[in-house]
Amino acid sequence: MKKVIGFFGGDSQVGTTMIAQAVGECLVQRGRRVLLVCGSGKFGGEFLHLSGNHSLDDLKAGVISGRVNREDLLQTVEESKGMWVLPAVKNTLTAKYFPENTFQILLDPLEEQFEYIVVDGGHDANLGLTISALNLCRHRFFVITQQNKAIQRYLQLQKNVLAPLGLRGELIINKYQKDPSLFRRSEILTLCQAENSYCIPYVEYGWQAEMEGRTLSRFHKFEKAVARVVECFEPKEEKNLWKRKKNFV
Repeated sequence: MKKVIGFFGGDSQVGTTMIAQAVGECLVQRGRRVLLVCGSGKFGGEFLHLSGNHSLDDLKAGVISGRVNREDLLQTVEESKGMWVLPAVKNTLTAKYFPENTFQILLDPLEEQFEYIVVDGGHDANLGLTISALNLCRHRFFVITQQNKAIQRYLQLQKNVLAPLGLRGELIINKYQKDPSLFRRSEILTLCQAENSYCIPYVEYGWQAEMEGRTLSRFHKFEKAVARVVECFEPKEEKNLWKRKKNFV
């Protein structure tokens, strides 16, 4: 698969799902065909209005057998906000029983259908869904906040899961504030032994957006920060200034 982008939480409630969906929306605005995979192992956390008629649970038998019918897949995905969505599990109790190659099996028939596959991989490395997403994605982003708990959980994820599997990715500091009581960006980079990070600023109305079932993309500073993340793997086309000058002359 050419462009499979995964977002993973260093801890729970750090905003991984909202960022994943916002990135999908940004790619749609740039004219890309996008599949958003709700693979966190949780139900009802997405910022989308889906019918609820289908879920990953419908495909579990095929995943376990090692083959999923393409028609079944296309019947399961739904269109929302200009992108296609593979809905999350409904039964969170059985989420841990999905095998660690779930998305490799699921997404293989759809490889040529989309230009980008964006995966919300959740934060629980005990789930086969999360491990499958980690192994599948070419570009990985790990989301944390400035809270000490989130940073320490991410460091444990690095030590116990990412390092043994040889997996790396970019760091996103979400809900970022210039508050002296919180870790600064430079301090977080030192703690996480990271060279760089993307900062997505705190937006006051995050709780309201969650209740409304939408992302914060309508807020300029949030949208701009998400666009910088997207440009990591989808650079903006440079304007041909020489051609413009020539035409002017």
